[in-house]
Amino acid sequence: MKKIQYSALIACGFTLCSCFSGPTSVVRVIDNPTANEIVIAIDGKELTIPANSKTSYTFEYGKHSLTYNNQSVNFVVKPAKFSGSGFINPTQSNYMFHTFIYATDNTTDEAYDKMYEKTLNKVTVILNGEKEEVELPVKVVNDVFIEDEHNRWDYTIDEEMPEEVSERINSNQAYQVRKTKVYREHEYMNYLKEDGLEEDLSFPNEPVKLTEINQYVFPTINLDGIKCEPGKKYLAETLANWQQLFTLKGNDFANKYEELGGDKGRYALVDSKKLCPKEIDPEQTYYPAFRQLDQILDKTRDIHFYIIK
Repeated sequence: MKKIQYSALIACGFTLCSCFSGPTSVVRVIDNPTANEIVIAIDGKELTIPANSKTSYTFEYGKHSLTYNNQSVNFVVKPAKFSGSGFINPTQSNYMFHTFIYATDNTTDEAYDKMYEKTLNKVTVILNGEKEEVELPVKVVNDVFIEDEHNRWDYTIDEEMPEEVSERINSNQAYQVRKTKVYREHEYMNYLKEDGLEEDLSFPNEPVKLTEINQYVFPTINLDGIKCEPGKKYLAETLANWQQLFTLKGNDFANKYEELGGDKGRYALVDSKKLCPKEIDPEQTYYPAFRQLDQILDKTRDIHFYIIK
């Protein structure tokens, strides 16, 4: 059982900033966990990434394209209210988010087991040649855009897990804490073997085509079903403004984004429901269309990417 060192004080620093006052771009790691060199294209410009390596790329706010293996996806890079970290997985390889438990020596087996149960996920594996569903303290992710907003981790790829962690606790307190580490799949298999795995175990990789990605997709909304004309007009104008925004780059994009996707835009969108009360829209035809836009703005508030189809 791993131990937690006692620490008198942990100091954390926070920087308060405006999402739109400075940054006009986002830096993301692009990882190649495969055994072969890959060539991708960003906005038509080829980029070679050697086997088992990564590179950093600066994306200016605005619309971009990513091409790999004769497949392409269009996406928009945008501000995020609370900017997080992430990386890009063009090969759609498996990444393993394994949760470890650190516990003090006086942690009871019951307390440890209770926390361990919370780390378990149902995972599809190939075990001794047969596909099975088992419970493991790991989450398998093969998205193109892997963001910590929806896949929390403490230690990313190429960061080592420490033997001990420090927390501010009482010296006699029984304490447990979970920490998640991201592994490339082949590195995770090495970890499992070093930890005693003897079975023939692997994880299936069944990614969708880039054109079929449903992650962070900006909606295409059918306005024909809206019977409330004020709401229909508002949403049509709003969507047209979004399409115009997607033609901008850098600082121009950042300056206009607040009007649509920032707090100002969100408040205006929510207020638009007042345009279609039941007296005008008894079948509530406006709400489903409104909700599609509201949901993507809410889900991606702290994400830097929209996929455009």
